Amino acid sequence: MTHRKMVIGLVSLGVLALAMGVFLGEYLFRYHPQSEPDITGIYLRDFQILGEFHLIHHDGSSFTRDSLKGKWTFLYFGYSYCPDVCPLTMIGLDRLQKILAGQGVDQDTAYLFISVDPQRDTPERLRAYVTYFNPRFQGITGTPEELSKLANPLKVFYQRSSDTKRQKNYVIDHTSTIILVDPYLQPRAIFTPPQNPESIASDFLKIRANMP
Repeated sequence: MTHRKMVIGLVSLGVLALAMGVFLGEYLFRYHPQSEPDITGIYLRDFQILGEFHLIHHDGSSFTRDSLKGKWTFLYFGYSYCPDVCPLTMIGLDRLQKILAGQGVDQDTAYLFISVDPQRDTPERLRAYVTYFNPRFQGITGTPEELSKLANPLKVFYQRSSDTKRQKNYVIDHTSTIILVDPYLQPRAIFTPPQNPESIASDFLKIRANMP
């Protein structure tokens, strides 16, 4: 083998090794991400980011997907006339907020109560309802069509009771989960009942620490 052929061979091997390194690096990065944090809730690894929606904040302003950017957001779907599970969950979220604030990790968090009863839950009523539990809480409402754009991808179920005798004081059956969305609009965890504020706070810190 001549010196020229040897050099060409070594260069070819180097290029091949580089290509294999790039391929393996991409494979490991894409298919072997960071391990999942060990949490009591349900960790969501590859959930799609939230789609577009146009809702109304309790102060009357527009509330869209962009309103969630840059914050860790705890979402809860319910309604202000709910007799039991909603107020209990709001009390738990209040406790969660105070725990995180006490640990100095509450500056970039948001807590949203999304009403699935737009017929009765006006922005004014929502403002009074959510701020009763915590001044940091925000109430969100909107048309049924826009609400479904946010609720359906998150697997949140709700429907009005079929009891025709309760035309005004009707109840709404709904999923009672707290959903954590990261600052990049990707759902990261679901917390199902019973929801312990201390456990959620611990899970939240693990999820934050696991972010790249």
